[in-house]
Amino acid sequence: MRELIVLVDNTSSVARVVEFAKVVYGFGVKNLVLTHVYGSAAQQGIPEAFKISLKYSSSLIILPTIRDALDLFKPDHVLVIRRPSPQVKPLTDFINIDGRVMLAVDGSDQDIRVEGSNVSYVAPVKYDIGNIGQLTLALCTLMGGCLNVQHQGSTQGL
Repeated sequence: MRELIVLVDNTSSVARVVEFAKVVYGFGVKNLVLTHVYGSAAQQGIPEAFKISLKYSSSLIILPTIRDALDLFKPDHVLVIRRPSPQVKPLTDFINIDGRVMLAVDGSDQDIRVEGSNVSYVAPVKYDIGNIGQLTLALCTLMGGCLNVQHQGSTQGL
């Protein structure tokens, strides 16, 4: 069984905090952790994200640093979303991991660094589509079966 926690680090944009919250809670994830939130995101984004969390009966946790989140949640695995590169593994390599999994992403489209023996750097797709897009596809991959696709049989002869 897998328990998924999403961590978003380093954002100052109200709109980005709200978008991350909509994506995370929309996928049914119950725990969103925001670290290093500053500027208008801290003043206006956090209250908006909190309203969204209440709507989904989920929790929003605000902490100063990534290390605080790791110390409090003690995840078995930490998957850090990064831009595609030779050093970054495909997310599909981790599709069957169990336990407490923290999925970490930078809120300002930069690459974050997380230290630990249980940390893996992953890319959900081979394109640089920005971190909200990467997180969306990562959640879709890890949650399984999220695409609303209907197969209509053969298309031969069309």
